[in-house]
Amino acid sequence: MKKLLLLTLALLPLFATAKDNKKNDNSNPKYLEGAITFKDDKITFEDEIKVPSMSKDELYTTMLQWAEKRFVPDKKLNSRVVYTNKENGEIVASAEEYLVFSSTALSLDRTRIYYHFYIQTDNGVCKLNMSRIRYWYDENRDGGERYTAEEWITDDMALNKKKTKLAPICGKFRRETIDLKDELFASVKDNLGQKVLGTTTTENTATAATAKKTGTVAVSELPANLSEIAAAGKLTIKAGNKETELAVSAWGGFGKLFNKDVAYILVDKKQSDISKAMESASAYTVSFYKDKSADAEIIIECKKTMIQELSAEELKSLNQDIDTNKEYIMYICEVTSAKLQ
Repeated sequence: MKKLLLLTLALLPLFATAKDNKKNDNSNPKYLEGAITFKDDKITFEDEIKVPSMSKDELYTTMLQWAEKRFVPDKKLNSRVVYTNKENGEIVASAEEYLVFSSTALSLDRTRIYYHFYIQTDNGVCKLNMSRIRYWYDENRDGGERYTAEEWITDDMALNKKKTKLAPICGKFRRETIDLKDELFASVKDNLGQKVLGTTTTENTATAATAKKTGTVAVSELPANLSEIAAAGKLTIKAGNKETELAVSAWGGFGKLFNKDVAYILVDKKQSDISKAMESASAYTVSFYKDKSADAEIIIECKKTMIQELSAEELKSLNQDIDTNKEYIMYICEVTSAKLQ
């Protein structure tokens, strides 16, 4: 889990790859079998972001502001918000933009992509849907070619026969479409994360003042080998009145979210008892024991900020040593205090 120590919430495109490396990235699992999902026989990408601290109206207003900035007309490209319904928490954008495959001083290889981006908000939940995907390629040459995603980026078209690599032509459409999807979902998560943490400034100031009195320490002052400490002793999380021992692999480490310290907790989806306790609680206490003694050596108080479901394949794409037969929920929590006993 060491790599998770470096994550920020921009991690949550967790899986994006720098464009400079695209040509050598044709075997990345994020683009291969299972990367394309269908709904009613149409290629559809969906995500659900849980933001327990935000109401339906707050989420709707925040997402409408995001959508109106993200989907705007640009010269020949006509992206815009086409439908809103505050009562139902619905926002729909019709998007048209370019996907650039390669660009040099002598040539530009790109396609137009058209899609709908649907946002559904409710209390504590924001659902995202990207669908109706189409392409207009090589438009300046005899009118170009037009394709739908269903006929162009499926496994049969965009992967080699063994499904181990992207195919030469259709593969680039699939790769850039998946990266666009990741970028959109990540942008929403960043925006919501900023909104959530932006409302806690006063509380954080109070927490800092309390820390000076109680002798709590900064995250940077905590031992760097927390996983090793947990492995030698134990790791627990207390949500509400229930304290539960976690596997060492559940500790994802610390990161930064808009200059605030956050902790990442990974919970196996099948551990429903832990998940239920964490779902209903707004704050957690993470404790590290150096041995099996009754007293924790390190206590970290956290406030729940966001929740993200992660498949094992997504974690595997980060080279995490994790059981690929399981799926995980990642709880992202703002650290409100940390104490060394």
